[in-house]
Amino acid sequence: MNSDIVYFPIHEHLDSSHLGQFIGHEGINIYKIEKENGVTLDICKNEEENSIVRLTGPYWNLKCALNDVVELVTKIRNNNQRYKFKIPPKDVGFLIGKNGAKINEVKLSSNVDVHFDRSEKPEKPDGEQEEDTDVFVTGNYQTILTGLRLICDRLSSKGQQTLYDDPRTLQFAESLMESF
Repeated sequence: MNSDIVYFPIHEHLDSSHLGQFIGHEGINIYKIEKENGVTLDICKNEEENSIVRLTGPYWNLKCALNDVVELVTKIRNNNQRYKFKIPPKDVGFLIGKNGAKINEVKLSSNVDVHFDRSEKPEKPDGEQEEDTDVFVTGNYQTILTGLRLICDRLSSKGQQTLYDDPRTLQFAESLMESF
């Protein structure tokens, strides 16, 4: 039986930083596509040094394997969406919390990744205020919404005392009892 070759320009659909997720731990994703479809899958570079997926095998097997490749790329893209917003530099420390406790709580509670752009900003003439800090939240659509809500709640609570600040209060004890 003849083997055909199909090329899929993965660089057009997936950022190169996510190529490792496509390959999978110890190549598990490639192995799975190869075994389920009876094809050979290689990742190579074209003349412009862009990543290309090369599938080799019987025609109908290639069609199924290509479908699996596109499905995997879509899944990776959906799980790696990125939302960017800006906050004033004075709020960055409050959002992060002591030793990163508050931002880690947001990350763990919503299953997102949060990064701050700390690159050097050019100085502004005439003593203007510093530029806002870029904040990037990465995850899937639902986790990003949850993370943004937690970040918004944290920022809106600035300057307000919460019942968790002093665990000796009656409100803290009532809140604790309600959670049981």
